[in-house]
Amino acid sequence: MTYPSVLLIKKLEEKYPVVPIESQQWRQTQAIVVLACNYFEDDQLPFVSRWPNCSMQRNLQAALMYREHPMPIFLAGDILGSHDKNSQASHNKYFFEQMGVDSKDIYIIPKGVNTETEVEALASILNGRHISLVTSASHLPRAVFYFEEKHIQVLPIPVEHFSRINVMPVVGLPNAASLYRSERAIHEYLGLIYQRYIR
Repeated sequence: MTYPSVLLIKKLEEKYPVVPIESQQWRQTQAIVVLACNYFEDDQLPFVSRWPNCSMQRNLQAALMYREHPMPIFLAGDILGSHDKNSQASHNKYFFEQMGVDSKDIYIIPKGVNTETEVEALASILNGRHISLVTSASHLPRAVFYFEEKHIQVLPIPVEHFSRINVMPVVGLPNAASLYRSERAIHEYLGLIYQRYIR
């Protein structure tokens, strides 16, 4: 159902405000960090079809930021699929190069299979930088915690919102979009429980 699924994810997504491209706030940081989501390694597909929505929105936001104010971009992510040949970090580097980002400004670590291990890999090269962290809005509470645990100062840059800001959801019929929204929210809540109470 639309209403409960939006309420479930809205609390996660509203923790950090949207930072407009025009804002001077993110320009005061020293690097852009983009967390990996996924990539379909299939050369038969057109370029835009190889990126699930989470990857497309994260990468596109960072590319637009870079176009406005170039700064280093840091990427992590290992090989995820059993049939894949290249790491998520390498795929994302290719995306940014296609968007006109200078390859000398892209730093990759092909390690990390989840948020925790990606942050572990990135922390080794961020050297205490103040970063703009671009990831899905619902993912930010968990991701920010991991970076701050490594004493890295973070400006959260939320994208891929599943709820509208300052707009309450309408009551509607059951639908697949609501099921996916609930799945994403539950995934994050379980991740937060693991992060705070189990590991």
